[in-house]
Order: sequence, then structure tokens, then C-alpha cells
Amino acid sequence: MGYPHLTPSMRFAMRSSALGAALLGALAVVSACGLKGPGQGNSGAGGVGGASSTASAGGGATVTSSGPTATTGTAGGGAALTPEFTVSGIVVDQAGEPVLGALVLQAGRSTEPTAVTGKDGAFTITMLYSGLGTPTVVATKIGYRTNGHELPALPQGPVTLTLRAVGPPDNLNYQYGEPGHGDDPSTKYCGHCHMTITHEFQTSKHSEAAEDPFVQDLYAGVSHTLTTEEACNAVGGTWRIGTLPGSPGTGTPRCYIGKGVLPDLNPACGTGALACDDPALPAALTPKAFGACADCHSPGISGPAGDRNLLEAEGVGFVEGVHCDFCHKVADVDLALPPGAGKRLRVQRPSETHDGLPDGKIRAVMFGPLLDVPNPFMGGSYQPLFATATFCAGCHQQVQEALIPGETLAPRFANGLPTHSTYEEWVAGPYDDAGVPCQHCHMPKNFELESTTELGKAATASITFGFPRPPEQVRRHIFRSPLEGSPRLIDGALVTVLAPSIVQGELVANITIGNGGCGHAVPTGEPMRALVMLVEASCDGVPLAATGGLTVDDIGGMHARGVFGPDLSMVGAVLSWPAAALIAKAGEVVRVVRATGAFHDYVGIGIFDTLTPAEKGIAVFAPVASAVVTSVAGDKLTLDAPLAVLPGDVLYLGDASTMIADSQPSRALAGLPGATFARVMLDSAGVRQAPHYRAIDIASDNRIQPGKPQHTTHRFTLTGCAGKTASVALKILYRPIPLALAAPRAWPASDYVIATDSATLAIP
Repeated sequence: MGYPHLTPSMRFAMRSSALGAALLGALAVVSACGLKGPGQGNSGAGGVGGASSTASAGGGATVTSSGPTATTGTAGGGAALTPEFTVSGIVVDQAGEPVLGALVLQAGRSTEPTAVTGKDGAFTITMLYSGLGTPTVVATKIGYRTNGHELPALPQGPVTLTLRAVGPPDNLNYQYGEPGHGDDPSTKYCGHCHMTITHEFQTSKHSEAAEDPFVQDLYAGVSHTLTTEEACNAVGGTWRIGTLPGSPGTGTPRCYIGKGVLPDLNPACGTGALACDDPALPAALTPKAFGACADCHSPGISGPAGDRNLLEAEGVGFVEGVHCDFCHKVADVDLALPPGAGKRLRVQRPSETHDGLPDGKIRAVMFGPLLDVPNPFMGGSYQPLFATATFCAGCHQQVQEALIPGETLAPRFANGLPTHSTYEEWVAGPYDDAGVPCQHCHMPKNFELESTTELGKAATASITFGFPRPPEQVRRHIFRSPLEGSPRLIDGALVTVLAPSIVQGELVANITIGNGGCGHAVPTGEPMRALVMLVEASCDGVPLAATGGLTVDDIGGMHARGVFGPDLSMVGAVLSWPAAALIAKAGEVVRVVRATGAFHDYVGIGIFDTLTPAEKGIAVFAPVASAVVTSVAGDKLTLDAPLAVLPGDVLYLGDASTMIADSQPSRALAGLPGATFARVMLDSAGVRQAPHYRAIDIASDNRIQPGKPQHTTHRFTLTGCAGKTASVALKILYRPIPLALAAPRAWPASDYVIATDSATLAIP
């Protein structure tokens, strides 16, 4: 299972002290990889899925050297290596024809200029030799497998490098390989050589993308936390047989509650006695529409790429999610196509064989961002898109049609509904202009490893073991998520400015929130994510009542919502509210807000930056009053004080706002002074924060973009503050899962404090 108990420095020390033993072990692997050790050439047969690599020499080209003679001996009749020498040769394809536009370089020097072949495929480059490792000349070109030739001595003639093309069709019979965990004994695992990188991948959200229980719940319309029939029935669910995630064809009892991709997109199933994912469902009723969930959450399912049922995922396609072998089988990215495997991500699993026969051993290929990966066991193929934001856009950019049968998008989104726009947010921001792609933050440089393998050091530099590289070429495969790291990635995203003042006898808090640490909006990705900002004021520790400004809307969570008049009434401190009385508890809070008729004019994303304030969709509800529930009886809630309510006022039943700590369960905070920041999706029934597969419209989008701060203003009474010090404090919470979605399914949902600020003001 890797070495999660070791710190990075401990792992580095462990590897350094065991280098000799590791080298001996690695030499034992060479025969499996189809290679010889450093300085022994590279013309062995390919290993499992590997390719053979040959280099030839002939007359016509010269090899010159300069500087003092190195101490290395000769090989193949050539002279000893010198600190600097030139190598000439030709790059050809598998048919022996010259390759135009091939890049030729010395392995390990890919940050320096490379030679580019002309029509004749010829090249001449200068090589350097420090006395360590084996100098290697490499040729590469997009669409071909990289090839290299080791030079343990000066060659006696030109070097021929053969590039073998990687071509369609995608091999649907290919079986994806397993990542491993970073200490794997066999070369069939990525972690055998790429120990640290594989271990990092196993800690990432990419590795969990398919088996994520929340994704699986929304897909089938179930709850993984309600594990007994009694618990399921208690919340109004239905206990039925469905498919066990990760085990196609295996039935298991599940609690069906709420909406789900399969039943919503396939109305013919799920209406009878059998659930949409019941393995016993007749073939005529089995789902045909899958919402493209698996295309990005489990793209590495063996077989056809794209348009797969997420419940087909098993083995590596389920347990490893967006795994190594899938990503490195992406030959290209076409932004004109829908996201995911087999569409925007053009998958190219190899069909070519070593002997050219259909049933021969497959010639491996691994696409990646490095020019100089000539190891034939890998079949490295240069694809520079891996180092760009375009590669991430393969999944992190989605514009969709209405997915529910019979529904259409709102007219303003007739050309498609932007449900995920992280890539476009990045393009519109300053990070694109500065040439800072997603990988800069989410795949940070690794300053501990010398190469992407554990053994690619100066002393062992070779085709087999790899080559030392600068940190920017040894990216950590943690795919860092918002809550990853210490400090967490999202903790450094926001910058706040809190400026209190006295205006017409009230305390006015002007707040500016800027995005100074992200290249995209905050929050981004899954549109159900939101920020909740709370604003409080006090005088010498005594809370001040809010009198105006924005309040937290339903995105901040509520146990119940009602309108005074049609939904509830009040006599004294007794509130008649049947809907709330069914769930209310003593200690909860009733908050009253009042429509002002105004709309908040914010800096929006996409079309929300061009609409009128009313069209931007955030109505201003001012704070009125709040009271604590002391008891509940029948349809009545008794409060600790009467509320000054008017017909049409909105009342929220929520939780107390005091002592909100990081990582605690999400609370119902609607009605408090503050604001929320989110892309609010709407379904056809007008449900807000609907899962994006149900969405037909967007109510508002005021997420915080880089370089475009948001401004809010909040007012508080100064009664009793004369001669005292007033304090204003704000707290911003990151909420990954909406309370309205989590509560019915009994999902664990937490809030994370990502920014705080405070200011004081002396009151005359």
C-alpha cells in the first residue's frame, strides 16, 4: 500500500540510503523491460507491451569530439567519450523513409533548443558528457513513439533513429494496466518504476472519481449512508435491489431516495417494482441514456471509449477512477467535441504489434509532455498538450443540452448550458496571459525527485532508468483539490477588505472580496459548490442588530422556508407554521428577511456580466429580526421573543450561527447578514442548486473571478454604542455539498472556513 506513514524527507532519505540495492534490483528488471543496463546499448527485444529499439551506423556522416578524453572505455569500436562531441544521423519511420519535422536532442536536456529534421530526416547535434550516466540521442515527433540511442562511446558513423507511428483505430480490445501503489514488485504496475508519482496519484481525487459514493448516489438515485431498510423507510426512501457499484451484474439492497441520473433520463425504467439499476431489469427497460457521467468519472473502462454506463465500471476502471493508463492513452484533445473519453479526449490505445501480425505482441505507447522518453517498454510519445490547460479542459469544461427527456433549455441558453466552465474562467483571467496553466497549482513541481522514476539520477542516466530533470518536468500527480494540503489550496484563494464607517447614525460595513490566488473562479468545478459569507457586528462584545444590506439566501441552507401570511401566522411569540413544526427543534433559530424590491448588481460570469441587475437574479432581502425556538407543540413554535413581521416577509428556520468552526457539519444559515457566491442551477420545476444533469437554466452566477472583486454592504444599528468601540467580523465558508441535497440522503456535509477578517471603529 505504499508508504503513507513516511514524510517526503523520510522517503528521500530512505531512497538515498538504499540506492545501491535499488540499482541491483532495477538491473534485474532490465530483462523484463527488454533493455540492457546503462552503457550496454539498447537493442534488446521489447518486454511486456514494450518495443524493441535499434540503432544503426554507416558511412557518410562524421562524429567529432573536443576537450580532454574521458576515462570511460570504448564500446563497439568507438573512441572514448569526451565532455563535448557532435553526433549526426537520420530519423526515419518504420518504412525507412526520412521523417520531416522530427525533434532531435540529448536526453535530459529537453529545456534547451533541439534540432529539427528537414525533408531528408538528417540531424547534427552537440552532446555533453559529465562522466556520469550514458549520453543518449533522442528523436521524437507528435504521433510517433520516441526513440533513442545510447552512446557509451563515440559512434563510428551516423546514427539512425526509427520512429514508429501511433495510428488509429483505437484498440477496443486493449486492457488498461493498473497504477499500483508505489512499491510494486512487477513491471505490470506503473508504481514499479514511478514509485512516488503513483503513490501521489493514489492520494488524489482522480483516483476516487469512479467509486466516489456521492457520484454513485446521484447516478442511481440512492443514498449510501442509509444502509438498512428501517433507516431508509424512516426518511421516506424505498428499499430495493440495485447494482453494487464496481461489480456489474451483482445485486445489492439500496435505499432509493431523491433524484438520479438513471431514473430521470430513462423514465421507462424505475417506475415498476424494479429499480433502473436492478441487474434483473428486462433488456427492453434497461437504461439507454447515461448522462455522460462515466466519460469523465470513469473514462478508463475497458472497451469502447465514451457513452458508457457508470455501473459498468469494474476493476481498474472503477477502483482507480481517472487512472494513469487512461490519461496517458489520450493522443489529442479536440475542444470542439463534448467532454470526456472518446470525444474531446481522443483515446488511442495501441494496435501496432512488434511483428506486424494482428495477433502479435502489442507495441506499447504512453503519451506525455516530455520530449525525451525513449524507453521502448513505455513507448513514450510526445504530446505537449499534457502540460497545458487544454488537456484539463478535456473534462473540466462542459456545455450541455437539456438531458431530461422532453425538456428544453431556457431561451437565454439556447446554444448550451455552461454547467462546468473552469477552463473558460482560466482563459478569461490573468493566469492564461501569464502562461500559468492548471498544472502550476494542481500538479506542483517536485523538488525531491531527480526524475519521474526513482532511479533516473545523474549516475544512472540511461534509457532504462530515465534522466535527471528540472523540477518543472517532475510534476506531482496529486491533482491538488481545494481542500488539499496545509495550508489547503483554497485557503490562499481570497483577499478581503473590510471597511467600517458611520453613515447617518448606523454602522456600515463595506466589504470587498477578491480572488488573488486562483486562475479561475472561486468556487469552480461542480456547480453545487458555494461560498457562504457571514457578517457580524458588536459593541464591546454585545451583538448589534442588522438593519440593511444583503442577507444569506437559501444557498446558505435552511430547515424550512415560509412566507408570512400564506404559509404561517404569529400571535405574540407563538408562530403557527405547520411545515416547520414537523422538523423544528428547540434551540434552532427563526430569521425574518424582507424583500426590498432591489436587485444586487454584481460582477457576473459569462452572460451574467452583461445582464441587468434584475436579470442577474439576486434579489436583495434585508434583515428584519430573529428569535430562538424554545419549544415545539403541534403545529406551533414558541419563540423567545415576538417577531415584527409583515405580510410577505420570508421566514427561515435555521441553526444558530455562533461558534462556527472549520470542518464542522454544515449549518442552516439562511437569513443571516452576509451573502452567498455560487452558480445556481435551476431545473424545470424551479428547484435551485439542482444537480447539473437536471438543469435547464442558471438563476445567478456571482462566483469570485480573478481580478474582478465582489462588493457588498451591510448596515447595523448603533443603539447603545456611544463612546464604545464597534467591531465588525466576516467569515467565509466553503461548502462543497448543498445542505438541501445532503439532508434528505443523510450525507455528511461540512463547511470549511477559508477566510476571515475583522475591523474596529471608535463610536463618538
